Amino acid sequence: MEERKRKAGQQEDIWDSLTGIYNRKGFYQATQELFDRNPDTEYVIAYWNVQRFKVINELFGREVGDGILIRMAEMIKSAYRGVEGNHGIEGTYGRMESDNFALCFPARFLEGDRAFVHSGEIIYVSEGAEYRFSSCYGLYHVEDRSVGVAAMVDRSRLAMDTVKTNYVRPFAYYKDSMRERVVMEQILMSECERAVDERQFMVYYQPVCDAVSGQIMSAEALVRWKHPQRGMISPGVFIPLFERNGFVSVLDRYVWDTVCRMLRRRLDEGKEVVPVSINVSRVDFYNQQLCENILQILDKYGLEKRLLRLEVTESSYSDDPQHVLEIVKRLQDNGFTIMMDDFGSGYSSLNTLKDLPVDILKIDMKFMDDLEKGGKSAIILESIVRMAKWMSLKAVAEGVETEEELNFLKSVECNYIQGYYFYRPMPEAEFEEQLDQRDDLPEDANLVFSGGEDDFMKIYSEGIKGENLFQNMLGGLGIYELVDGRMEIVRANKGYCEMLMEPGSTGIMSEGRLIREYMYEEDYEALLERCGEAERTRHTVDTQLRRKRYDGSTIWLDVRIHFLGNQGKRRLFCFYIVDISGTKRIEMENYTNRYAQALLRTYDKVYRLDYDTGYAEVLHSAEEGMEVGDKVYFRDFFDRFDGEIVSERKGEYRMWMQSRDTVEKALRESGRDRLDFCYRMKGGGQVLAELSKVTTVYEGDGYLACVKKRQGNGMEMEEKEAGEK
Repeated sequence: MEERKRKAGQQEDIWDSLTGIYNRKGFYQATQELFDRNPDTEYVIAYWNVQRFKVINELFGREVGDGILIRMAEMIKSAYRGVEGNHGIEGTYGRMESDNFALCFPARFLEGDRAFVHSGEIIYVSEGAEYRFSSCYGLYHVEDRSVGVAAMVDRSRLAMDTVKTNYVRPFAYYKDSMRERVVMEQILMSECERAVDERQFMVYYQPVCDAVSGQIMSAEALVRWKHPQRGMISPGVFIPLFERNGFVSVLDRYVWDTVCRMLRRRLDEGKEVVPVSINVSRVDFYNQQLCENILQILDKYGLEKRLLRLEVTESSYSDDPQHVLEIVKRLQDNGFTIMMDDFGSGYSSLNTLKDLPVDILKIDMKFMDDLEKGGKSAIILESIVRMAKWMSLKAVAEGVETEEELNFLKSVECNYIQGYYFYRPMPEAEFEEQLDQRDDLPEDANLVFSGGEDDFMKIYSEGIKGENLFQNMLGGLGIYELVDGRMEIVRANKGYCEMLMEPGSTGIMSEGRLIREYMYEEDYEALLERCGEAERTRHTVDTQLRRKRYDGSTIWLDVRIHFLGNQGKRRLFCFYIVDISGTKRIEMENYTNRYAQALLRTYDKVYRLDYDTGYAEVLHSAEEGMEVGDKVYFRDFFDRFDGEIVSERKGEYRMWMQSRDTVEKALRESGRDRLDFCYRMKGGGQVLAELSKVTTVYEGDGYLACVKKRQGNGMEMEEKEAGEK
């Protein structure tokens, strides 16, 4: 008896209480047993992680975070069951800690370079809300089983660490060089304090220039490590290392002090100075005395706050948004200029911007890398610059290296440039030489870029009678520019942004020359006609149209169009918009419910299918326990009948229920607006199923699924299926 209890206790401590899969101990044990049973099988170990899981818990709560972890475990279990049929794949999986999972499976199940388990985006639905998160993983081919499972997992984790925050490539294979890197990092950590004492760290300065004149307007302080034996060590090597172990705070303070010392010396020498921006790392924000510490350094050297600007990256904010917000607000309240560095580098840039007090945007250099390739980089860059002007922010474009890039930025009126085209990062002495030559401007320094935009903008500024009236007018107000059939928004008031662009979404950034992508084609063509009418008649024209919001949902708008003026082919219109979606939604729901009630005369249950969220919503039901408004996942919807259906065609049922594309294809092939199916059930009964396509003026195409159980004989069923075929 006691022995059984002891063994039961031993079994209990190998399972993860939240997800129901193995914990770390259980995974190590089960994986070793797997190796022992299959000595000749080649295996792979994967280490899987949710990107920025701490942020998820902070923003949405631990309940949502736990739900995502459970969802990940379900995805893993489902993948293992589905690879080799009913018995599944012979492998192991477990939750190591927090949002980290480990998997072991035969190497033959690698899909090219990817694990057979879902990777990349994770979708989690809770209470009607859909959450999308990125994941990443590292892979280790098991070559030497003697090293132990724990060491194998560590190697796969090392591989994963190399792609964290890499949203383009979410996976990597383990290489021995990764282990060598860890050894090198340990060596560097043992030398970092001495390096500070010996001033091995050098401050470099990269100027920020006026786009037209090239004149130095400010500079960014950067740090380099000039090691006495290893030479110049790249910041990409030691900065991430110092951030992980906290030493970056010591290094940051060293840089701040060095910058202030240089500024003080130049002022004492009667020389010109420009504001210098310093980087504030994410680790610095854990110091409650951050503001006081920076003020202390300024007081030490007797410097004005305007000379020291503070750069905050989006990632710093994302790790602990509320805490960072409080610190940054305190810094700004104390007179510091706040710069958001690498703006646009992450998925939540605008969400960050809406909350974080910012004075200057530094546009991530990746847009420069993609500019020559065409695509959307140019559109996004222009939109960011426009958005900055709307918000009374300065914009600095980073990574500018070519004349073509510079000319483009001039054309969209980005006034400040940082990059190799003007200056590379340079040592202190060289930077001071450039400052001393600051008055030696190029010949065209006094030329003003003439794009005609300012003159054109006077057309609407006079009609609107001032900025305050524009911003505070009730409802949404937008200024649109139309050129050769292409329409873009050039300005919007608060009401417009609140109506169409949820604060922190990608809406503002995605406007610009993408307006057409946010509208239905037929509505867009009708809008152009109404604009033409407003221009011809010089009268206000009314219309109604559908507009896609930031999240893909449809909003109905009542629009009043007023023609403001033209300059050549450029035409300017003022749109006053009112949300009338409520009225349209009622019309749609009445229509759908009437249709559903008619279907209920034939069927037991009627569902509305939402392929975007994966939900089936009960509209009507004759079955007890099924309430109107209840929602089930499609997966549960399928599984409810899957075990009872014996028809060979039940796979079709799953297919047309799972994907909007497969439904549309089946509808086109049938030449009808519905799909009908009849399936045999265990015990001789039948299931009747129908999917109907419903088109409404509010949401366009929608889908209703109907189900009825009935008694019948096998002959009747066979005749029904034969007729359908």
